[in-house]
Amino acid sequence: MLKTVKQLVIAVALLTVMSGAELLPGKSIKIYVSDYENVLGTSLEIKIAADDEQRAVKAEGAALAEIDRLNKILSGYDSSSEFSRWMKADKKPTMISTDLFEVLALFDKWRFKSNGAIDASAEVISKIWKDASMQNRLPSASEIAVALREVKRLHYKLDEKNHTVLRLTNDPLMLNSFTKSYVMNKASDAVMASAGVIGVVMNIGGDIQVRGAHMEQIYVSNPKANAENDPPVASIYLRNKTIATSGNYRRGELINGKWYSHIVDPRTGKPASGVISATVIADGATDAGALATALNILSLEEGRQLVASVPGAEFMLITADGKRLSSAGWKKLENPLPIKDLEPLSSSSKDKNVGS
Repeated sequence: MLKTVKQLVIAVALLTVMSGAELLPGKSIKIYVSDYENVLGTSLEIKIAADDEQRAVKAEGAALAEIDRLNKILSGYDSSSEFSRWMKADKKPTMISTDLFEVLALFDKWRFKSNGAIDASAEVISKIWKDASMQNRLPSASEIAVALREVKRLHYKLDEKNHTVLRLTNDPLMLNSFTKSYVMNKASDAVMASAGVIGVVMNIGGDIQVRGAHMEQIYVSNPKANAENDPPVASIYLRNKTIATSGNYRRGELINGKWYSHIVDPRTGKPASGVISATVIADGATDAGALATALNILSLEEGRQLVASVPGAEFMLITADGKRLSSAGWKKLENPLPIKDLEPLSSSSKDKNVGS
């Protein structure tokens, strides 16, 4: 991890202090901000609302330690991670950590909920598109057919009673749909468990979680913007929510002069194309991350139904033809409260498959 910006201390307006917070008597609450690069392959910004700088620094250290711990478990890019070692191990029941078990269980849950739009084996399809792009050609129908047969197989079986997992195939798997949101939530837990802390804003590569007695203004970037200072498409105030944005406007494959999204549909073997940006607000970090990815793949009606099945979740889409569509409750979140002293984080805009 490379820290690129010195810690800043700014006074902010806060909501009522959470009950049970251990605050130093006579201390005012301030916001302590730190920025890092090369964290989970992307950027990290942490805002901590605390009554003392030393306590904020300690809480920040707890967050960084948790991020590092989980990266060593879940990373698909580190050959020494627990996930990578399990992928290379013999096909036999293997006892795994609670965190890896939970993430694999999340894939099982969301594969069913999303009707197959979320699938750890989508990497099978991504690989054939990457390989074909290196030859500046589209994957053949037979290549896609083979990939789809592989994706539709059962790749592992979890045993909750014994806390083991049995890998059933050699097909490549990636955990990106949940890694960042899962890690972000655990890191926020570590901050909120620290003495003297009443709130935190965790921004990992554009996924932003706001926790505790703090409200944050967040801008949603225009996916068609040509410059960083172009106006956002939305401004949101959040408290105890997570916002996640996923789209095909930052990564993909260029084949014969045409851009193809890095987000692929595990059901068809083709890149997503109808939506260029999906932003989701949800109570849970992993819910927000999963829904943002799924909305790039599902039809509008499928997406609406899926979001409606998650209490408290709202969405906004930017379609390929430039239309802006949103859920019924989104507009309520767009009406900002008159809080003058808050400084907005960087825009919520992320490359969904940035590696862990």
